[in-house]
Amino acid sequence: MWGLLQPVASSEPAEPGRHPVVTSWRLFGIERLAARERIEWRDRVLEVEGEPDLWQPRFGHVHYETRLKHVEG
Repeated sequence: MWGLLQPVASSEPAEPGRHPVVTSWRLFGIERLAARERIEWRDRVLEVEGEPDLWQPRFGHVHYETRLKHVEG
């Protein structure tokens, strides 16, 4: 699948014990992904969060914007 993947935010909860790092990403592409799907990119598994948004601008390319999440740790 072709697309543009951009990092959005990262959080590291300040809790004792396990310290996961949660990173949010945004994928711009022409193929629709379903909720609860996963994609692999550079040895990372990213999970789809919610339903992808369809953008149909008057001038420009119709595309989907998908929110992704990666949890490490």
